[in-house]
Amino acid sequence: DAGRHLGVRRIVIANGTTGARFFVRHFSGWFEDGRLVASSDDMSQRALRSAMNRARRANPSLDEDAAGRGGLVEVCVLPGVSPAAARFSYVEKRAAWEARCYGPGLEDYEEWLGSVKKAKTEAGLTTPAKRKGEATADGDGGGSPRKSPRKSPRKSPSKGPSVRVLSSSLATISPGNKWIDLKVDPGELRPSATLTNGQCFNWIVVDAEEEDDDDGDRAEQPGTPGSSSAWGVHDATEWVGPLGDRVVSIRETPTTTLCRVLHGPVDGVVDELGSYFRLETPLRPLYGEWSRSDARLARIAPCIPGCRILRQDPVECLFSFICSSNNNIPRITQLLASLRKEYGGHLVDLPTRTDDGVDGTMSLYSFPTLESLSAAGEDDLRNLGLGYRARYIVETRDLLAGRGGADFLLGLRSASDARAVQDELTKFSGVGRKVADCVALFSLDQDAAIPVDVHVQHIASRDYDPTVLGEAKSLTPRVYGRVGDLFRDRFGERAGWAHSLLFVAELPSFRPVLPPDVVGEMDEWREREQAAKREEKAKKKKKRAGLEA
Repeated sequence: DAGRHLGVRRIVIANGTTGARFFVRHFSGWFEDGRLVASSDDMSQRALRSAMNRARRANPSLDEDAAGRGGLVEVCVLPGVSPAAARFSYVEKRAAWEARCYGPGLEDYEEWLGSVKKAKTEAGLTTPAKRKGEATADGDGGGSPRKSPRKSPRKSPSKGPSVRVLSSSLATISPGNKWIDLKVDPGELRPSATLTNGQCFNWIVVDAEEEDDDDGDRAEQPGTPGSSSAWGVHDATEWVGPLGDRVVSIRETPTTTLCRVLHGPVDGVVDELGSYFRLETPLRPLYGEWSRSDARLARIAPCIPGCRILRQDPVECLFSFICSSNNNIPRITQLLASLRKEYGGHLVDLPTRTDDGVDGTMSLYSFPTLESLSAAGEDDLRNLGLGYRARYIVETRDLLAGRGGADFLLGLRSASDARAVQDELTKFSGVGRKVADCVALFSLDQDAAIPVDVHVQHIASRDYDPTVLGEAKSLTPRVYGRVGDLFRDRFGERAGWAHSLLFVAELPSFRPVLPPDVVGEMDEWREREQAAKREEKAKKKKKRAGLEA
Protein backbone atom coordinates (compact mmCIF):
# COMPACT_ATOMS: atom_id res chain seq x y z
CA ASP A 1 0.00 0.00 0.00
CA ALA A 2 1.80 3.11 -1.23
CA GLY A 3 -0.10 5.28 1.23
CA ARG A 4 1.55 3.45 4.12
CA HIS A 5 5.09 3.58 2.78
CA LEU A 6 6.37 7.14 2.86
CA GLY A 7 9.61 5.97 1.24
CA VAL A 8 7.69 5.55 -2.02
CA ARG A 9 8.04 8.87 -3.86
CA ARG A 10 6.68 8.07 -7.32
CA ILE A 11 5.03 5.44 -9.46
CA VAL A 12 6.15 5.43 -13.09
CA ILE A 13 3.73 4.25 -15.76
CA ALA A 14 5.91 3.03 -18.58
CA ASN A 15 3.46 2.74 -21.44
CA GLY A 16 2.16 6.27 -21.96
CA THR A 17 -1.56 7.05 -21.99
CA THR A 18 -2.48 3.41 -22.59
CA GLY A 19 -0.84 2.36 -19.36
CA ALA A 20 -2.31 5.39 -17.59
CA ARG A 21 -5.87 4.41 -18.54
CA PHE A 22 -5.30 0.87 -17.25
CA PHE A 23 -3.79 2.19 -14.01
CA VAL A 24 -6.63 4.65 -13.38
CA ARG A 25 -9.22 1.93 -14.00
CA HIS A 26 -7.88 -0.03 -11.03
CA PHE A 27 -6.58 2.68 -8.70
CA SER A 28 -8.86 5.71 -9.18
CA GLY A 29 -9.84 5.49 -5.51
CA TRP A 30 -6.27 6.24 -4.51
CA PHE A 31 -6.43 9.56 -6.36
CA GLU A 32 -9.76 10.38 -4.73
CA ASP A 33 -8.55 9.79 -1.19
CA GLY A 34 -5.40 11.81 -1.82
CA ARG A 35 -2.78 9.09 -1.70
CA LEU A 36 -1.77 9.60 -5.34
CA VAL A 37 -1.22 12.80 -7.31
CA ALA A 38 -0.35 13.34 -10.97
CA SER A 39 3.18 14.54 -11.74
CA SER A 40 3.42 18.18 -12.83
CA ASP A 41 4.78 17.47 -16.33
CA ASP A 42 2.49 17.94 -19.33
CA MET A 43 2.20 14.28 -20.33
CA SER A 44 1.25 13.11 -16.84
CA GLN A 45 -1.20 15.97 -16.40
CA ARG A 46 -2.96 15.14 -19.69
CA ALA A 47 -3.00 11.37 -19.16
CA LEU A 48 -4.28 11.59 -15.57
CA ARG A 49 -6.52 14.66 -15.93
CA SER A 50 -9.78 12.71 -15.70
CA ALA A 51 -8.64 10.90 -12.56
CA MET A 52 -7.56 14.13 -10.89
CA ASN A 53 -10.80 15.91 -11.87
CA ARG A 54 -12.91 13.09 -10.39
CA ALA A 55 -10.78 13.23 -7.28
CA ARG A 56 -11.38 16.98 -6.92
CA ARG A 57 -15.12 16.53 -7.36
CA ALA A 58 -15.15 13.78 -4.74
CA ASN A 59 -12.97 15.82 -2.39
CA PRO A 60 -13.20 19.59 -3.11
CA SER A 61 -10.50 20.34 -0.53
CA LEU A 62 -8.06 17.89 -2.14
CA ASP A 63 -5.61 20.49 -3.50
CA GLU A 64 -5.64 22.46 -0.25
CA ASP A 65 -5.11 19.33 1.79
CA ALA A 66 -2.32 18.14 -0.49
CA ALA A 67 -0.50 21.46 -0.23
CA GLY A 68 -0.13 21.00 3.50
CA ARG A 69 0.54 17.29 3.56
CA GLY A 70 3.82 15.59 2.69
CA GLY A 71 4.28 11.99 1.67
CA LEU A 72 2.10 12.02 -1.44
CA VAL A 73 3.04 9.46 -4.06
CA GLU A 74 3.58 11.06 -7.46
CA VAL A 75 2.36 9.22 -10.56
CA CYS A 76 4.49 9.95 -13.61
CA VAL A 77 3.41 8.89 -17.11
CA LEU A 78 6.27 8.34 -19.57
CA PRO A 79 6.31 7.34 -23.25
CA GLY A 80 6.70 3.66 -24.05
CA VAL A 81 10.20 2.63 -25.03
CA SER A 82 8.98 0.30 -27.78
CA PRO A 83 9.82 1.38 -31.36
CA ALA A 84 6.08 1.17 -31.98
CA ALA A 85 5.67 4.35 -29.93
CA ALA A 86 6.75 6.38 -32.96
CA ARG A 87 5.25 9.65 -31.77
CA PHE A 88 8.48 10.25 -29.85
CA SER A 89 12.03 9.88 -31.13
CA TYR A 90 14.55 7.72 -29.29
CA VAL A 91 16.34 10.83 -28.04
CA GLU A 92 13.09 12.27 -26.68
CA LYS A 93 12.23 9.01 -24.93
CA ARG A 94 15.68 8.79 -23.40
CA ALA A 95 15.59 12.41 -22.25
CA ALA A 96 12.11 12.00 -20.74
CA TRP A 97 13.05 8.88 -18.80
CA GLU A 98 16.31 10.34 -17.56
CA ALA A 99 14.79 13.69 -16.58
CA ARG A 100 11.57 12.41 -14.96
CA CYS A 101 12.43 8.92 -13.69
CA TYR A 102 16.08 7.96 -13.37
CA GLY A 103 17.43 11.38 -12.40
CA PRO A 104 14.82 12.28 -9.73
CA GLY A 105 14.89 8.71 -8.45
CA LEU A 106 18.64 8.74 -7.92
CA GLU A 107 18.48 12.15 -6.25
CA ASP A 108 15.73 10.88 -3.93
CA TYR A 109 17.91 7.89 -3.08
CA GLU A 110 20.90 10.12 -2.31
CA GLU A 111 18.73 12.31 -0.10
CA TRP A 112 17.33 9.29 1.75
CA LEU A 113 20.75 7.70 2.19
CA GLY A 114 22.15 10.96 3.50
CA SER A 115 19.33 11.30 6.04
CA VAL A 116 19.95 7.74 7.26
CA LYS A 117 23.65 8.36 7.73
CA LYS A 118 23.01 11.71 9.40
CA ALA A 119 20.54 10.13 11.82
CA LYS A 120 23.07 7.43 12.71
CA THR A 121 25.81 10.00 13.25
CA GLU A 122 23.65 12.22 15.45
CA ALA A 123 22.54 9.22 17.49
CA GLY A 124 26.14 8.06 17.93
CA LEU A 125 25.34 4.72 16.30
CA THR A 126 27.75 2.58 14.36
CA THR A 127 26.77 0.01 11.79
CA PRO A 128 27.16 -3.49 13.27
CA ALA A 129 29.09 -6.11 11.39
CA LYS A 130 26.76 -7.78 8.95
CA ARG A 131 26.06 -11.46 9.15
CA LYS A 132 25.65 -13.53 6.04
CA GLY A 133 22.27 -12.93 4.46
CA GLU A 134 21.41 -9.99 6.76
CA ALA A 135 20.33 -6.68 5.20
CA THR A 136 21.12 -3.28 6.70
CA ALA A 137 19.38 0.07 6.38
CA ASP A 138 21.47 0.67 3.28
CA GLY A 139 19.70 -2.26 1.61
CA ASP A 140 22.83 -4.43 1.48
CA GLY A 141 22.56 -8.16 2.02
CA GLY A 142 24.46 -11.25 1.06
CA GLY A 143 27.61 -12.99 2.03
CA SER A 144 30.01 -10.07 1.88
CA PRO A 145 29.67 -6.36 2.49
CA ARG A 146 29.63 -4.08 -0.55
CA LYS A 147 30.11 -0.36 -0.83
CA SER A 148 27.13 1.91 -1.10
CA PRO A 149 26.68 3.20 -4.67
CA ARG A 150 26.69 6.76 -3.30
CA LYS A 151 29.52 8.00 -1.13
CA SER A 152 27.76 11.01 0.28
CA PRO A 153 24.53 12.96 -0.07
CA ARG A 154 24.17 15.45 -2.89
CA LYS A 155 25.66 18.83 -2.18
CA SER A 156 23.53 21.91 -2.65
CA PRO A 157 24.70 25.46 -3.28
CA SER A 158 25.08 27.42 -0.06
CA LYS A 159 22.61 30.17 0.73
CA GLY A 160 24.87 32.52 2.67
CA PRO A 161 25.22 36.28 2.19
CA SER A 162 25.67 37.49 -1.39
CA VAL A 163 29.33 37.78 -2.38
CA ARG A 164 30.41 40.84 -4.34
CA VAL A 165 33.54 41.44 -6.40
CA LEU A 166 34.56 45.12 -6.36
CA SER A 167 36.43 46.86 -9.15
CA SER A 168 38.62 48.70 -6.65
CA SER A 169 39.71 45.36 -5.17
CA LEU A 170 40.49 43.83 -8.57
CA ALA A 171 42.78 46.80 -9.25
CA THR A 172 45.21 45.36 -6.67
CA ILE A 173 45.73 42.22 -8.80
CA SER A 174 48.53 42.53 -11.38
CA PRO A 175 48.49 46.33 -11.10
CA GLY A 176 51.16 46.59 -13.79
CA ASN A 177 48.76 45.21 -16.40
CA LYS A 178 46.90 48.18 -17.83
CA TRP A 179 43.49 48.35 -19.48
CA ILE A 180 43.67 47.63 -23.20
CA ASP A 181 41.21 49.18 -25.66
CA LEU A 182 39.70 46.59 -28.01
CA LYS A 183 38.76 49.52 -30.27
CA VAL A 184 35.26 48.27 -30.98
CA ASP A 185 32.31 50.65 -30.92
CA PRO A 186 29.03 49.97 -29.08
CA GLY A 187 27.22 49.03 -32.27
CA GLU A 188 29.64 46.15 -32.78
CA LEU A 189 29.98 44.84 -29.21
CA ARG A 190 28.17 45.34 -25.93
CA PRO A 191 29.29 42.76 -23.33
CA SER A 192 26.16 43.64 -21.31
CA ALA A 193 24.04 42.05 -24.05
CA THR A 194 26.48 39.28 -24.97
CA LEU A 195 27.77 37.84 -21.68
CA THR A 196 24.41 37.80 -19.86
CA ASN A 197 22.07 35.96 -22.21
CA GLY A 198 22.72 32.34 -21.24
CA GLN A 199 25.27 31.36 -23.88
CA CYS A 200 28.13 31.24 -21.34
CA PHE A 201 28.43 30.70 -17.59
CA ASN A 202 31.97 31.80 -16.66
CA TRP A 203 31.63 35.58 -16.17
CA ILE A 204 31.11 37.30 -12.82
CA VAL A 205 29.63 40.78 -12.51
CA VAL A 206 32.02 43.31 -10.95
CA ASP A 207 30.57 46.16 -8.91
CA ALA A 208 32.00 49.55 -9.82
CA GLU A 209 32.58 50.70 -6.24
CA GLU A 210 31.55 50.28 -2.63
CA GLU A 211 28.83 52.86 -1.96
CA ASP A 212 27.28 53.96 1.29
CA ASP A 213 23.63 52.98 1.39
CA ASP A 214 21.70 55.29 3.68
CA ASP A 215 18.49 53.37 3.13
CA GLY A 216 20.13 50.03 3.80
CA ASP A 217 18.82 48.77 0.47
CA ARG A 218 21.79 47.88 -1.69
CA ALA A 219 19.63 45.66 -3.87
CA GLU A 220 18.33 48.68 -5.79
CA GLN A 221 21.76 49.98 -6.82
CA PRO A 222 22.35 49.53 -10.54
CA GLY A 223 24.83 46.85 -11.48
CA THR A 224 24.78 44.93 -8.20
CA PRO A 225 23.56 41.35 -7.86
CA GLY A 226 20.43 42.59 -6.16
CA SER A 227 19.18 44.36 -9.28
CA SER A 228 19.73 41.42 -11.58
CA SER A 229 17.63 38.55 -12.77
CA ALA A 230 18.99 35.01 -12.84
CA TRP A 231 20.32 35.75 -16.35
CA GLY A 232 22.38 38.76 -15.30
CA VAL A 233 21.97 42.51 -15.52
CA HIS A 234 21.55 44.75 -18.53
CA ASP A 235 23.24 47.70 -16.81
CA ALA A 236 26.44 46.09 -15.47
CA THR A 237 29.62 47.48 -17.01
CA GLU A 238 32.39 45.15 -15.82
CA TRP A 239 32.89 41.39 -15.63
CA VAL A 240 35.73 39.07 -14.66
CA GLY A 241 36.21 35.42 -15.54
CA PRO A 242 38.51 32.64 -16.69
CA LEU A 243 39.17 32.40 -20.41
CA GLY A 244 41.40 29.43 -21.15
CA ASP A 245 44.42 29.78 -18.86
CA ARG A 246 43.91 33.52 -18.45
CA VAL A 247 41.72 35.51 -16.07
CA VAL A 248 40.43 38.62 -17.81
CA SER A 249 38.40 41.66 -16.78
CA ILE A 250 36.05 43.09 -19.40
CA ARG A 251 34.84 46.68 -19.03
CA GLU A 252 32.14 48.29 -21.14
CA THR A 253 32.38 52.08 -21.63
CA PRO A 254 30.02 54.40 -23.54
CA THR A 255 32.35 54.34 -26.56
CA THR A 256 34.30 51.06 -26.55
CA THR A 257 35.18 47.85 -24.67
CA LEU A 258 38.33 47.46 -22.56
CA CYS A 259 40.11 44.40 -21.20
CA ARG A 260 42.74 43.81 -18.52
CA VAL A 261 44.62 40.58 -17.81
CA LEU A 262 44.63 39.60 -14.13
CA HIS A 263 46.38 36.27 -14.66
CA GLY A 264 48.29 34.78 -17.57
CA PRO A 265 50.10 36.31 -20.54
CA VAL A 266 49.11 39.74 -21.78
CA ASP A 267 50.50 39.10 -25.24
CA GLY A 268 47.83 37.69 -27.52
CA VAL A 269 44.85 38.60 -25.36
CA VAL A 270 43.44 41.06 -27.91
CA ASP A 271 43.49 38.40 -30.62
CA GLU A 272 41.96 35.83 -28.26
CA LEU A 273 39.12 38.16 -27.31
CA GLY A 274 38.65 39.13 -30.95
CA SER A 275 38.10 35.46 -31.73
CA TYR A 276 35.98 34.88 -28.60
CA PHE A 277 33.63 37.76 -29.49
CA ARG A 278 33.87 36.93 -33.21
CA LEU A 279 34.80 40.49 -34.04
CA GLU A 280 35.76 39.46 -37.57
CA THR A 281 32.00 39.45 -38.32
CA PRO A 282 30.65 43.02 -38.73
CA LEU A 283 27.45 43.31 -36.72
CA ARG A 284 25.96 46.62 -37.84
CA PRO A 285 25.19 45.39 -41.39
CA LEU A 286 23.50 42.32 -39.93
CA TYR A 287 21.32 44.45 -37.66
CA GLY A 288 20.28 46.47 -40.72
CA GLU A 289 19.55 43.36 -42.77
CA TRP A 290 17.49 41.76 -39.99
CA SER A 291 15.57 44.99 -39.37
CA ARG A 292 14.50 45.11 -42.99
CA SER A 293 13.21 41.54 -42.66
CA ASP A 294 11.33 42.00 -39.38
CA ALA A 295 9.56 45.18 -38.25
CA ARG A 296 9.49 44.06 -34.63
CA LEU A 297 13.23 43.38 -34.56
CA ALA A 298 13.72 46.82 -36.10
CA ARG A 299 12.16 48.35 -32.97
CA ILE A 300 14.25 46.19 -30.64
CA ALA A 301 17.65 46.48 -32.34
CA PRO A 302 18.43 50.13 -31.38
CA CYS A 303 17.69 49.31 -27.72
CA ILE A 304 20.03 46.28 -27.54
CA PRO A 305 23.08 47.07 -29.69
CA GLY A 306 26.18 44.90 -29.89
CA CYS A 307 24.55 41.55 -29.08
CA ARG A 308 26.97 38.98 -30.48
CA ILE A 309 27.34 35.20 -30.63
CA LEU A 310 30.47 33.90 -28.89
CA ARG A 311 33.04 31.42 -30.14
CA GLN A 312 33.68 29.42 -26.98
CA ASP A 313 35.98 26.47 -26.42
CA PRO A 314 33.81 23.60 -27.72
CA VAL A 315 34.77 21.10 -25.00
CA GLU A 316 33.83 23.60 -22.28
CA CYS A 317 30.65 24.53 -24.13
CA LEU A 318 29.59 20.90 -24.60
CA PHE A 319 29.98 19.92 -20.95
CA SER A 320 28.49 23.23 -19.75
CA PHE A 321 25.27 22.68 -21.68
CA ILE A 322 25.05 19.06 -20.58
CA CYS A 323 25.04 20.47 -17.03
CA SER A 324 22.33 22.97 -18.07
CA SER A 325 19.74 20.23 -18.66
CA ASN A 326 16.60 20.87 -16.56
CA ASN A 327 18.51 23.43 -14.53
CA ASN A 328 18.51 27.14 -13.72
CA ILE A 329 21.28 29.69 -14.30
CA PRO A 330 22.51 30.04 -10.67
CA ARG A 331 22.72 26.29 -10.21
CA ILE A 332 24.40 25.73 -13.60
CA THR A 333 27.02 28.31 -12.59
CA GLN A 334 27.49 26.60 -9.22
CA LEU A 335 27.88 23.13 -10.76
CA LEU A 336 30.43 24.35 -13.30
CA ALA A 337 32.38 26.18 -10.58
CA SER A 338 32.54 22.92 -8.59
CA LEU A 339 33.68 21.03 -11.69
CA ARG A 340 36.40 23.60 -12.35
CA LYS A 341 37.59 23.52 -8.74
CA GLU A 342 37.80 19.73 -8.62
CA TYR A 343 39.35 19.02 -12.04
CA GLY A 344 40.62 22.33 -13.42
CA GLY A 345 43.78 24.25 -12.64
CA HIS A 346 43.95 27.05 -10.07
CA LEU A 347 44.39 30.45 -11.71
CA VAL A 348 43.91 33.28 -9.21
CA ASP A 349 42.17 34.30 -5.98
CA LEU A 350 39.88 37.33 -6.27
CA PRO A 351 39.17 39.54 -3.25
CA THR A 352 35.47 39.59 -2.35
CA ARG A 353 33.11 41.24 0.12
CA THR A 354 29.79 39.96 1.37
CA ASP A 355 26.72 42.14 1.77
CA ASP A 356 27.35 42.23 5.51
CA GLY A 357 30.89 43.56 5.00
CA VAL A 358 32.98 40.41 5.47
CA ASP A 359 36.09 40.26 3.25
CA GLY A 360 37.16 37.02 1.66
CA THR A 361 38.47 35.47 -1.54
CA MET A 362 37.02 33.65 -4.52
CA SER A 363 39.25 31.17 -6.35
CA LEU A 364 39.00 30.91 -10.13
CA TYR A 365 39.99 27.77 -12.01
CA SER A 366 40.45 26.81 -15.64
CA PHE A 367 37.91 24.48 -17.22
CA PRO A 368 38.95 20.81 -17.02
CA THR A 369 40.55 19.19 -20.03
CA LEU A 370 39.45 15.76 -21.22
CA GLU A 371 42.66 14.42 -19.73
CA SER A 372 41.96 15.85 -16.28
CA LEU A 373 38.35 14.65 -16.45
CA SER A 374 39.58 11.11 -17.07
CA ALA A 375 40.11 10.79 -13.32
CA ALA A 376 36.45 11.52 -12.61
CA GLY A 377 34.15 8.63 -11.79
CA GLU A 378 30.37 8.85 -11.84
CA ASP A 379 30.19 8.77 -8.03
CA ASP A 380 32.79 11.55 -7.82
CA LEU A 381 30.70 13.77 -10.06
CA ARG A 382 27.52 12.99 -8.15
CA ASN A 383 29.26 14.13 -5.01
CA LEU A 384 29.77 17.51 -6.71
CA GLY A 385 26.00 17.83 -7.08
CA LEU A 386 25.69 16.80 -10.74
CA GLY A 387 23.08 14.14 -9.96
CA TYR A 388 21.94 12.11 -12.98
CA ARG A 389 24.05 14.34 -15.25
CA ALA A 390 27.17 12.65 -13.85
CA ARG A 391 26.62 9.67 -16.13
CA TYR A 392 26.22 11.99 -19.12
CA ILE A 393 29.58 13.63 -18.34
CA VAL A 394 31.39 10.28 -18.02
CA GLU A 395 29.86 8.75 -21.14
CA THR A 396 30.35 11.87 -23.26
CA ARG A 397 33.96 12.20 -22.03
CA ASP A 398 34.74 8.64 -23.07
CA LEU A 399 32.97 8.87 -26.44
CA LEU A 400 34.58 12.22 -27.25
CA ALA A 401 38.04 10.91 -26.36
CA GLY A 402 37.44 7.94 -28.65
CA ARG A 403 36.43 10.21 -31.53
CA GLY A 404 39.49 12.43 -31.35
CA GLY A 405 38.76 14.76 -28.44
CA ALA A 406 38.73 18.51 -28.95
CA ASP A 407 39.97 18.11 -32.54
CA PHE A 408 36.77 16.27 -33.46
CA LEU A 409 34.63 19.16 -32.20
CA LEU A 410 36.86 21.78 -33.81
CA GLY A 411 36.48 19.92 -37.10
CA LEU A 412 32.73 20.53 -36.97
CA ARG A 413 33.35 24.28 -37.34
CA SER A 414 33.97 23.75 -41.04
CA ALA A 415 30.70 21.86 -41.57
CA SER A 416 28.31 23.62 -43.94
CA ASP A 417 25.08 22.10 -42.59
CA ALA A 418 23.94 22.98 -39.05
CA ARG A 419 21.54 20.04 -39.04
CA ALA A 420 24.39 17.64 -39.77
CA VAL A 421 26.29 19.10 -36.83
CA GLN A 422 23.20 18.65 -34.66
CA ASP A 423 23.05 14.99 -35.71
CA GLU A 424 26.69 14.47 -34.75
CA LEU A 425 26.32 16.14 -31.36
CA THR A 426 23.16 14.26 -30.38
CA LYS A 427 25.22 11.06 -30.44
CA PHE A 428 26.74 12.19 -27.13
CA SER A 429 25.07 11.20 -23.89
CA GLY A 430 22.74 13.84 -22.45
CA VAL A 431 22.67 15.87 -25.67
CA GLY A 432 19.28 16.45 -27.25
CA ARG A 433 18.44 18.79 -30.12
CA LYS A 434 18.42 21.99 -28.07
CA VAL A 435 21.72 21.30 -26.29
CA ALA A 436 23.27 20.29 -29.62
CA ASP A 437 22.15 23.53 -31.26
CA CYS A 438 23.44 25.58 -28.30
CA VAL A 439 26.88 23.97 -28.63
CA ALA A 440 26.81 24.36 -32.42
CA LEU A 441 25.84 28.05 -32.30
CA PHE A 442 27.93 29.16 -29.31
CA SER A 443 31.17 27.31 -30.05
CA LEU A 444 31.20 25.78 -33.53
CA ASP A 445 30.37 28.74 -35.82
CA GLN A 446 27.09 27.14 -36.93
CA ASP A 447 25.27 30.44 -37.36
CA ALA A 448 22.09 28.87 -38.74
CA ALA A 449 21.57 26.69 -35.65
CA ILE A 450 18.42 27.69 -33.73
CA PRO A 451 18.20 26.38 -30.14
CA VAL A 452 14.45 26.03 -29.59
CA ASP A 453 12.77 25.98 -26.21
CA VAL A 454 9.32 27.05 -25.13
CA HIS A 455 10.36 30.73 -25.07
CA VAL A 456 11.64 30.61 -28.66
CA GLN A 457 8.51 28.73 -29.71
CA HIS A 458 6.43 31.51 -28.15
CA ILE A 459 8.33 34.11 -30.20
CA ALA A 460 7.68 32.10 -33.37
CA SER A 461 3.98 31.62 -32.55
CA ARG A 462 3.44 35.25 -31.60
CA ASP A 463 5.41 37.01 -34.33
CA TYR A 464 5.67 34.66 -37.32
CA ASP A 465 3.19 31.77 -37.44
CA PRO A 466 0.48 31.18 -34.81
CA THR A 467 -0.14 27.72 -36.31
CA VAL A 468 3.45 26.50 -35.91
CA LEU A 469 2.50 24.02 -33.19
CA GLY A 470 -0.30 22.54 -35.26
CA GLU A 471 -2.03 19.79 -33.30
CA ALA A 472 1.08 19.05 -31.24
CA LYS A 473 1.04 19.85 -27.54
CA SER A 474 4.82 19.96 -27.13
CA LEU A 475 8.05 20.46 -29.06
CA THR A 476 8.07 17.33 -31.19
CA PRO A 477 10.96 16.89 -33.66
CA ARG A 478 8.74 18.18 -36.46
CA VAL A 479 7.68 21.28 -34.52
CA TYR A 480 11.28 21.89 -33.45
CA GLY A 481 12.36 21.91 -37.09
CA ARG A 482 9.45 24.12 -38.17
CA VAL A 483 10.24 26.73 -35.51
CA GLY A 484 13.89 26.82 -36.55
CA ASP A 485 12.94 27.14 -40.21
CA LEU A 486 10.76 30.19 -39.45
CA PHE A 487 13.89 32.00 -38.24
CA ARG A 488 16.14 30.62 -40.99
CA ASP A 489 13.72 31.54 -43.78
CA ARG A 490 13.41 35.08 -42.45
CA PHE A 491 16.97 35.89 -41.36
CA GLY A 492 19.19 33.77 -43.58
CA GLU A 493 22.56 32.20 -42.89
CA ARG A 494 23.09 33.98 -39.55
CA ALA A 495 19.60 33.33 -38.27
CA GLY A 496 21.03 32.06 -34.98
CA TRP A 497 22.40 35.54 -34.25
CA ALA A 498 19.05 37.21 -34.96
CA HIS A 499 17.26 34.58 -32.89
CA SER A 500 19.55 35.35 -29.94
CA LEU A 501 18.84 39.10 -30.18
CA LEU A 502 15.09 38.39 -30.07
CA PHE A 503 15.62 35.97 -27.20
CA VAL A 504 17.54 38.60 -25.21
CA ALA A 505 14.65 41.03 -25.65
CA GLU A 506 12.37 38.52 -23.88
CA LEU A 507 14.57 38.34 -20.76
CA PRO A 508 13.17 40.15 -17.69
CA SER A 509 16.47 41.99 -17.12
CA PHE A 510 16.18 43.72 -20.52
CA ARG A 511 12.56 44.86 -20.25
CA PRO A 512 13.59 48.31 -18.90
CA VAL A 513 15.48 49.17 -22.11
CA LEU A 514 12.70 48.17 -24.53
CA PRO A 515 10.10 50.58 -25.93
CA PRO A 516 6.94 50.57 -23.76
CA ASP A 517 4.77 49.50 -26.70
CA VAL A 518 6.96 46.42 -27.31
CA VAL A 519 6.71 45.45 -23.64
CA GLY A 520 2.96 46.04 -23.80
CA GLU A 521 2.62 43.75 -26.82
CA MET A 522 4.53 41.01 -24.98
CA ASP A 523 2.25 41.30 -21.97
CA GLU A 524 -0.93 41.43 -24.07
CA TRP A 525 0.04 38.32 -26.03
CA ARG A 526 0.87 36.46 -22.83
CA GLU A 527 -2.50 37.40 -21.35
CA ARG A 528 -4.31 36.24 -24.52
CA GLU A 529 -2.47 32.94 -24.43
CA GLN A 530 -3.38 32.39 -20.79
CA ALA A 531 -7.01 33.34 -21.46
CA ALA A 532 -7.17 30.92 -24.41
CA LYS A 533 -5.81 28.12 -22.24
CA ARG A 534 -8.37 28.86 -19.53
CA GLU A 535 -11.15 28.88 -22.12
CA GLU A 536 -10.00 25.59 -23.64
CA LYS A 537 -9.82 24.05 -20.20
CA ALA A 538 -13.34 25.22 -19.40
CA LYS A 539 -14.69 23.77 -22.68
CA LYS A 540 -13.14 20.40 -21.99
CA LYS A 541 -14.48 20.41 -18.46
CA LYS A 542 -17.99 21.23 -19.71
CA LYS A 543 -17.77 18.52 -22.36
CA ARG A 544 -16.65 15.91 -19.84
CA ALA A 545 -19.41 16.93 -17.44
CA GLY A 546 -21.98 16.49 -20.23
CA LEU A 547 -20.66 13.06 -21.12
CA GLU A 548 -20.63 11.91 -17.52
CA ALA A 549 -24.19 13.19 -17.01
